[in-house]
Amino acid sequence: MNIIILGAGKVGSYLTNELSLQDHDILVIDKDKDVLNRLLEQNDVMALEGDGCDIEILKEADVSNCDIFIALTRNDDTNIISAALANSLGAGEIIIRLRDSKYVNNVDRIKKLTGSNLVINPEYLAAKEIQRSIKYSHARNVQTFMEDRVLMMEIVIGENSRLAGKRLSETTSYLDNLDILIGIVNDNGKITIPNGNFLLEAGQKIYILGTKDDVDLFYKAEIPENIRMKDVLIIGAGPISHHLAGLLLERNFNVTVIEINREKAIDIQENFTDAVVINADGSDPDILEEARIDTYDSVISLTGIDEENILISLIAQRYGIEKIIAKVNRTNLLKLTGILDIDATFTPKSAASNYINRLIRSKFEASDISTLNKLYRLESDEVEVLEFEVSENSLIFDKALRDVNLKPDTLVAIIEHSELNGQIEVATGNSIIDMGDRVLVITKSRNISKIDDILE
Repeated sequence: MNIIILGAGKVGSYLTNELSLQDHDILVIDKDKDVLNRLLEQNDVMALEGDGCDIEILKEADVSNCDIFIALTRNDDTNIISAALANSLGAGEIIIRLRDSKYVNNVDRIKKLTGSNLVINPEYLAAKEIQRSIKYSHARNVQTFMEDRVLMMEIVIGENSRLAGKRLSETTSYLDNLDILIGIVNDNGKITIPNGNFLLEAGQKIYILGTKDDVDLFYKAEIPENIRMKDVLIIGAGPISHHLAGLLLERNFNVTVIEINREKAIDIQENFTDAVVINADGSDPDILEEARIDTYDSVISLTGIDEENILISLIAQRYGIEKIIAKVNRTNLLKLTGILDIDATFTPKSAASNYINRLIRSKFEASDISTLNKLYRLESDEVEVLEFEVSENSLIFDKALRDVNLKPDTLVAIIEHSELNGQIEVATGNSIIDMGDRVLVITKSRNISKIDDILE
């Protein structure tokens, strides 16, 4: 696939590193020659020094023949103009990065103006990941499919769980009542896509799939209310914090924000009147003690300085905070020091890059039988979760799943029925896939790029 990336900043460089490991022809455009040289030293890609708003530069880049044009500069205006020019030159898919609310709040108009297929906001994507991590604090991995209507959650079976000590076939009254299924089990490193005879035991990691509401009910049934998160302390009032505060308040969390800059503190207070905002230095241990840091369920450090975020996280660890999240762009700091669990950190650039990468991989692996909309790899890449949109040529049509001969370790988990106004069904042996349906498949098999590849 021929891909052009405009902007070699944090997101652009990270995405280039990821895509260069795949079978794509990549050209990166940036004004900064030194940045491009560093990128060329690390990756097998091409580079072009220049301004993405210069139509001659875009012509030199042969934009008219690219499959995907991705505008990721830090300047929204540059991304919009370059995308519009790329569209006029005949570029294929167009993805643009936008951050300013005046644009983000008018996404449909921007898409129409630029011919773009996708508009992303890295800060919002990062905030959404953090919000899910807080809401489902006892879940290890939470992913969404089918426009966030289907949820997949990894959770450890507790000693008091209604699942512990039962075979999967014996849990139907519990799981079917919630309309969910268990798609993957990790038993001390042994990865299984379970059948009805599989024995569930405390300590196993399981992946639950179902509608968002039903998975939410399962989580609440498995996790006692008294140990769920309620009080959240955010340090720093940057763009991610703005998105995160709104997402958490919408879900009835108690939110406190500490921000050293007075203007930023006033701004976030005016935008979120239900939040408690403190104008102080959140990296000062005395300030954190005065704010009673020990009373919070979660501390999220989102200042613009990696070292500060690491320090705040270490202070939170000392106070025994259950959920600690730090924004760390330079992850080499963590590798060098080894002072903070990598699972407690995140980078906005990786959230945006992973989102774009999944889209590109789905386009790259599309076929005339079905379109692969999303692809996730889990458990050290042993398992893939694939979302297909099925077309009229599939061999799987008009057959109950119990009569379909699937490959070993392969499960049809979710079906979205196009003829039933997008109704979501947790798949059973009686389920039937029709033309236009979207299907979620879990498999340990490799090289599945179309729906018929799941057949034996």
